[in-house]
Formats: sequence, structure tokens, C-alpha cells
Amino acid sequence: MLIYDPKEHPYNPALDHPLSPRGRFGRLAYLAWYLILSLALILIALVGAFIFGMLGSSTDTIENLGAAGIIALGIVYLVFFYYAIVITIRRLHDLGQTGWLSLLMFVPLINIGFMLYVMFAKGTPANNEFGAPRPNKAWENVLGKIYIALTVIGLIFAGIVFATSYNSYMEQVNLQQMQSY
Repeated sequence: MLIYDPKEHPYNPALDHPLSPRGRFGRLAYLAWYLILSLALILIALVGAFIFGMLGSSTDTIENLGAAGIIALGIVYLVFFYYAIVITIRRLHDLGQTGWLSLLMFVPLINIGFMLYVMFAKGTPANNEFGAPRPNKAWENVLGKIYIALTVIGLIFAGIVFATSYNSYMEQVNLQQMQSY
């Protein structure tokens, strides 16, 4: 295995392309780029669904998409997934791990723990075999923190929806039990 030599290849921001699997991403940079990819996917999917949905005569949007629309959205999703793997590889490089571990994203249940590890584990502070630490840009720090805030808000919202749904379900069960007596 090749060992990184900072004298031969010091960190060069001009050669650091964020959508390349070479190099490293810190936690906030990883979250920032994941947020950018997610927002791009949502925007493209909404625009695509609107465009292809407006072409049909049915009120069912999925039916209006047709084969071309579904193929187009599938391609967009594959491109998103490719770049999600690329930024995960960079994050794994920051952790001193091989990029091949990104394949754990495909293993059900293990992928949850793996993604939590990738998001929360502290990276290697010094040079490692994948290069020098990449300093985060200021906007990456901001977007990374926004991603964290959105995740917390989403979890709280999901908890509220779950609790409300569960309470409504229990009220219906109790009402049915009372009616059966």
C-alpha cells in the first residue's frame, strides 16, 4: 500500500475537487455536500415530476410520468447515488479507512450504523495515507450545521407525528372496545 508523503503531495486546494473520490472530507464538509446533493435531487425530482406530470391527461401524477419520465428520474437518482458514494469515500478517507467500506451503504440495517459512524466519527487529525486534512470552507461549516439542525427538527417532527398517530389509533381502539361492550 502506498503511504502518503506530504512533502511529495502537499494539500493543494486547486487540485481538490469536491466531487472526486480522491482526498478527504471532514464531518461538516461531508454533511454540507450531502445536503447539497439531497436538495439538488429534490429540486430535480420536483421539476421532473411537474414537467412530465403536466404532459399527461390523467390526474394521477405517477401515471402521467410515463416510461420516459421514470427513466429520467431513475437516471437522476443513480447520479445522486454515485455522488453520495463519492463523498462517503472522501469521508472514509478522512477516517483513515478504505473507500471500499462505502459498499456497506447497500447492506440493510448495517447501513444505518455505518452512516452514523461516517457522520459522527472524528477524522484523523494529521496526514494519513489518503492525504493531508482538508480544511473546511466557511460555507461548508454553515451548511453542515444547517444539515444537523434540519435532521434534529425532522426527528422531532417525526416523533410528534408518530405520537399523534399512535394516540389517535389508541383512541379508536378504545372506542371500538367500548362499543363492543
